[in-house]
Amino acid sequence: MQEIFLGTMLVNLMHISVCRYDGAGAQCQSFGESAGSKILSEAETSFLKNIFELKQRKYPGIYALEPDILAGEIRDPAQEDSWILFGPILLAPANAARFQHAGRKFGKLEDIGLHLQICELNTLVAGMILYYGYLTGKELSLAEFLEYNKEEFPSVQKIHEQLGRDLFAHQEQAGIHNPYEQERREQDAIRHGDVAALNRSISETYEGKIGQLAKDPLRHHKNVAIGNITLASRTAVEAGVSVEKSFTMADSMIQQIEEIDNVIEVEAFKRMAQRMYADVVAEELQANEGGYKNPLIAAVKDYIFQHFHDSIQITDIAKYLKVNPDYLSHLFKEQEHITIKRYILQEKIRRSRNLLQYSDYSIQEISFYLGFSSQSHFCKVFQEITGETPGHYKRQFANRKKWKIQ
Repeated sequence: MQEIFLGTMLVNLMHISVCRYDGAGAQCQSFGESAGSKILSEAETSFLKNIFELKQRKYPGIYALEPDILAGEIRDPAQEDSWILFGPILLAPANAARFQHAGRKFGKLEDIGLHLQICELNTLVAGMILYYGYLTGKELSLAEFLEYNKEEFPSVQKIHEQLGRDLFAHQEQAGIHNPYEQERREQDAIRHGDVAALNRSISETYEGKIGQLAKDPLRHHKNVAIGNITLASRTAVEAGVSVEKSFTMADSMIQQIEEIDNVIEVEAFKRMAQRMYADVVAEELQANEGGYKNPLIAAVKDYIFQHFHDSIQITDIAKYLKVNPDYLSHLFKEQEHITIKRYILQEKIRRSRNLLQYSDYSIQEISFYLGFSSQSHFCKVFQEITGETPGHYKRQFANRKKWKIQ
């Protein structure tokens, strides 16, 4: 494989700048849409000083220009004093405000042909590892990549030192953490879908306190809430809830946590999230009464959850799972006591009720979002399943705080 081909393909896949430089700062080769060869000025060389200092490293180097602006380099063992620069990139996901801030701080990048593009960390690292393998013929694992780069991260270097200080301080203060058994009781309550037991566990008094997870009180409470939600999502999966459903719930809840600006609301949200997980588990346990469930049933539910926007056909599910459609329909009906088609409609209506209650989307938008052929078809199915029209249901919650993605 030719280097130009590899570099061009990586640029096309990653959508970032990939260029080769020499020790003097001359751009010897650019790939993809990056074009031109240019000697960096003294000021520009100083600007990228950290990158140049890394060029003598034996392994791929990555470091942060800013907390969310990264660049990577790979030294070419076959060409002395020659190295490949990846980026710089702005970590995804990035909103307009972050991009503008980065642009103000790093406006010179465009002057030297290094465009600040958005890229995920995993994508950047994977591209660097692939290029390193091409240059050296060696396979580098992600764990090895991070190990070789730990010297670039002060927090990693200081982890043992900081742990020692914190453990000593904790012992000096005779501090006691919240009991592990109390945490287990919370998770057991969620695992069994027992909201009453969860409420009792939440209301327990105990010696000790939750450890400090941040210096800022609001950030501390958010971190605790995120930990609780993450634990609840894993517990729900263990209890039989679809992985996709449980983890998507957690993603949504954690994003909502980040939008809250006061401690008491974070606490209330955290407890509501735990109760919601207990409710979801209770529904799953009730649906699964009667013993063993074929793993295909969970796979069908996962597929449906991931394709809510589509007009889902049984033949599509069967093709995806590589089974006979008739067999799949019979198995689902036998174990769930409902047809796949009916289950799809019930789940879509369940989702629509949430959207009608908590979002500002119109009935027409919701019917389109959930893959119904028309608004009238959606309204007909909604009334058949719930006993009321979508409009009547929506009006009951007219005064609730609403959301809508712009």
